[in-house]
Amino acid sequence: MTPMMEQYYRIKERYKDALLFFRVGDFYELFDEDAKIASRELGIVLTSRDKKHLMAGVPHHSAFTYIKRLIEKGYKVAICEQVEDPSKAKGLVKREVVRVITPGTLIEEELLGKDNNFLMALVKDDEYGIAFLDVSTGEFLTTSVRTKEEVLAEVMKFNPVECVVPKDFEDDVLEDVEKIVKTVHRFEGALADISSNLPKPAEIACRLVLSYVRDALLMKDLSFDVRYYSTQDYVILDSTTLRNLEIFRNVVDGSRRGTLMEVLDRTVTAMGSRMLRRWLQRPLLDVDEIEKRLDAVEELKEKSFLRRSIRETLREVYDLERIVSRVDYRSANARDLVALKNSLKAISKLKGMGFVSKRLREIANDLDTLDDVCKLIESAIVDDPPITVKEGGIIRDGFNEELDRLRSLKKEHESFIKMIEERERRRTGIESLKVGYNTVFGYYIEVPKSKLKLVPKHYRRKQTLVNAERYTIPELEEREEKILACEERIKSLEYEIFEGIREEVARHVERIRKCAKLVAELDVLSSLAEVAVLYNYTRPKVNDGYSIVVRDGRHPTVELTTKFVPNDVTLDRNGRILIITGPNMAGKSTYLRMVALITIMAQIGSFVPASYAVVGVVDRIFTRIGAVDDITRGRSTFMVEMEEIASILKNATSRSLILLDEVGKSTGTKDGLSLAWAIIEYLHNRIGAKTLFATHYHELSELENELEGVKNYHFGIVEKDGKIEFERKIKRGASRESYGIKVASTVLPKEIVERAYELVRREGTMDNDFLREIAEIDVITMTPVQALVKLEEIVRRCREMLKG
Repeated sequence: MTPMMEQYYRIKERYKDALLFFRVGDFYELFDEDAKIASRELGIVLTSRDKKHLMAGVPHHSAFTYIKRLIEKGYKVAICEQVEDPSKAKGLVKREVVRVITPGTLIEEELLGKDNNFLMALVKDDEYGIAFLDVSTGEFLTTSVRTKEEVLAEVMKFNPVECVVPKDFEDDVLEDVEKIVKTVHRFEGALADISSNLPKPAEIACRLVLSYVRDALLMKDLSFDVRYYSTQDYVILDSTTLRNLEIFRNVVDGSRRGTLMEVLDRTVTAMGSRMLRRWLQRPLLDVDEIEKRLDAVEELKEKSFLRRSIRETLREVYDLERIVSRVDYRSANARDLVALKNSLKAISKLKGMGFVSKRLREIANDLDTLDDVCKLIESAIVDDPPITVKEGGIIRDGFNEELDRLRSLKKEHESFIKMIEERERRRTGIESLKVGYNTVFGYYIEVPKSKLKLVPKHYRRKQTLVNAERYTIPELEEREEKILACEERIKSLEYEIFEGIREEVARHVERIRKCAKLVAELDVLSSLAEVAVLYNYTRPKVNDGYSIVVRDGRHPTVELTTKFVPNDVTLDRNGRILIITGPNMAGKSTYLRMVALITIMAQIGSFVPASYAVVGVVDRIFTRIGAVDDITRGRSTFMVEMEEIASILKNATSRSLILLDEVGKSTGTKDGLSLAWAIIEYLHNRIGAKTLFATHYHELSELENELEGVKNYHFGIVEKDGKIEFERKIKRGASRESYGIKVASTVLPKEIVERAYELVRREGTMDNDFLREIAEIDVITMTPVQALVKLEEIVRRCREMLKG
């Protein structure tokens, strides 16, 4: 191998699990196996070096375009740079890996979207320890949970892009995590030390995630402020509920389209959008805190001019959380600092806005506009600096005396060059003569070929062009050395000054982060107010009571795509379990989801889609909607359903809200009905949770007569000219039938529908046979004992028929 390839493989040995982007001149080259992968994944040409090594390369100036595509496919990328000037290197240029990029360790603006980019660590001790770190914003959260379901719920909420586990981690929860998180890595290195009072599993998870990030960023002194949270501090939304209610992802393609997040997110800053997601992840339990948010939303809803002013001002605010993190990592450039300055100037306008509600006044009072930081950047950095920080053009005139002196000296040299050009034109009589400069040949005197006979003998040829010749003279070469030396010193000094300014700004990182959070909260509140105006939402009355009462409720996402019929709901002590019957497609499942979404919206402090709403705070929301299986683990649809029901019954409290749809449907009618019946009794007698129970088992309506807290409701249809129309309106009482064949007749072939009706009539005949048998009993000739025995038999058979 050549010396360069030996160098490549020495470095590659230390980064076996990463694609090594190896800097060679103006390109990043990948070799051999890495080259094959890059060629396949990026569609770039695969060539060979010395007919021995495969290679593929990308231009360094557009490398992030290619790196982003690789990261999105789950690859790690190690960036290996030339760490010395090739023109000054003696022999082989020194190269080092300066950054390892993984999906969960992104800090580069070009690679990030506006959503959080969480890296997750998962460990198992007595409990599961989970840590979530967004390196790009500095958010660091951790918790401990007992069950796999709780792990998956947190994964669904935080939506991490990468998960890291210990090398020896063995637990089947990882299979479920891998279905949600694209990239999972096992970490082999030593764990970082942290000083904390965290529970042991949470502490280990934090040490693991911190170690992984330090290795990726090659920064051993990294530290973050970790915050422990308990899942009990907020409304518990398990992974099934998050999926069924489509809070963050729709069930069709997993995108944000058609989700509650999409409806409510009218934020104008990336920080606000991320905070709104956090609010939806963890709805509040504290009525006072909810009321403070609602007061703020109401003020901004009613004061349209104030709301517009806030939102227009916030449009001038950049992503402060991301900027301050780059400052903290010392990777921020001059444009980042200017964006910070401009953001702080905009934020200062918010201080003067007259707020009335308590939370808005608290935000305004606590808002630190960091005038000292703003003035520093204003005085030091030009308004439109270049992207690079080592090429000069960053620092304002008048900020540094030495820099001003060097710039003045450079101008003198440049004036002298201009004087040489004018003098040589006069001396030679060549009016088209000009003095120019390029990075390869330096300063030169250019003469058109038509004027070559006028060129003085002391001119020394430097370069030949098609239509001109370029020359130099000793005086020009001498001045060139002085100019270049001056330029190098200016660039070096500017970078030195910039680093000092960035270091000073870094001293105020926590102040900036606090400011960013307040701005994000103001953005969320104004977004919720904007949505309330846009969609005609009403302020809910939130309390610590039991009841949930909604009038003219609407499903917040469905109403945007179809004509929606508003509906009411009353869940209270006298009617805490509502059994809802009616045909398929009538709207039962949508109704269930509507109630849950209105409850969640109320408990994050949002107005709700209804004309009136009272929400007694719930501690958990459980859903069992739709049928799925898990054949890979030998679990049928019925078994998955029963496990989910068991989890609900185990974890629900009297303050919970439970949505159950078609429980028992995935087994035989007799068993399914019996199970559904028993589950309702258990919920009513043992738990007391507010429950919406949609079903096709009409026999369950008998429970209204047996249990005081059960009430029947139904969705009906209207038959016109042999066709059916859905009313979409919930009504008191039970439905008499499911209209299954009628609904199916709208899409199935006529032959199938007619045969189905024939079979129904036959079933009806079987029932008539039983009635005929009863009618033929001769009661007069029976003894009392025979009559009792016969009556017992009839009752038993009736019960069996009712249960299917």
